[in-house]
Amino acid sequence: MSNPAFFSDLHVHTNRSLCAPRTTEPATYLPYCKEEGIRLIGISDHVYPTEMIHEFGYTEETRMSRLLSLRPAIKAAAEASEVKFLFGCEIDYFPCVGAPYISPEESLNFDYILFASSHILNYPHMYTAYDLSSPDVLRKLTIDRFVAACELDYPVPMGICHPLYPICSPHQAEIIDGISDACLNELFSMAAEKRISIEIHACLYRKDTPLNDEGLSDRYLRILSAAKACGCKFHFGSDAHEPKAFVGSHAKLRRAAELLGITEDDLWDVARGKVETKI
Repeated sequence: MSNPAFFSDLHVHTNRSLCAPRTTEPATYLPYCKEEGIRLIGISDHVYPTEMIHEFGYTEETRMSRLLSLRPAIKAAAEASEVKFLFGCEIDYFPCVGAPYISPEESLNFDYILFASSHILNYPHMYTAYDLSSPDVLRKLTIDRFVAACELDYPVPMGICHPLYPICSPHQAEIIDGISDACLNELFSMAAEKRISIEIHACLYRKDTPLNDEGLSDRYLRILSAAKACGCKFHFGSDAHEPKAFVGSHAKLRRAAELLGITEDDLWDVARGKVETKI
């Protein structure tokens, strides 16, 4: 039986993420929380450059106003149910900008931050100086971005989402298998030292990687096992952009945690609800 302490999902999107359906609001997930065993949802929408938001027609919004305008909807969802909500965000590092798209001062608006260390192929226009068809280049970029996350110093708790998962790449096996055990140990030791949480993410069971008899990816179990060995803390993230990605995901994430020997003591304080919300 899944550990009843594993009750949170800190990586959930709404329509403030440009890649989510316009119908997805914080309350959209509430009808499914009981069957999923979820009592804590962290809304973690993407932080985009203001110019990108304007390209989609939201010309009256900025990168921060778009997110902060979601607060009333999160508060209303929390007040309408027994589910607790937290207010987070998902940030990126863009080489052409030279910094994550949020400042330490801006971070104080949120309960926590998730750093996306592997969105490289999601934003190829930000990486025009690199050969993104090369697995070796993508591997180095993925590692370098993970290191960049560990070098940040925010005044709010931070986690790394979908760690070392080369999203949208057709070379996943080559990229990940080329990361040595020694490199994994170095990366996750850095994260553990900085108290950065590592996400138990839906990449564990997506169909773009071979799955074992448990319906999970041995390739990503290896990554999380290295994080566990280094003493990292963990959180769960379905990365749902709508209910169909939320429903059915948590039993798989919990099963992965059990196989890895992750217990409640290994969970991030934020994942256990031990943070005062700023909603």
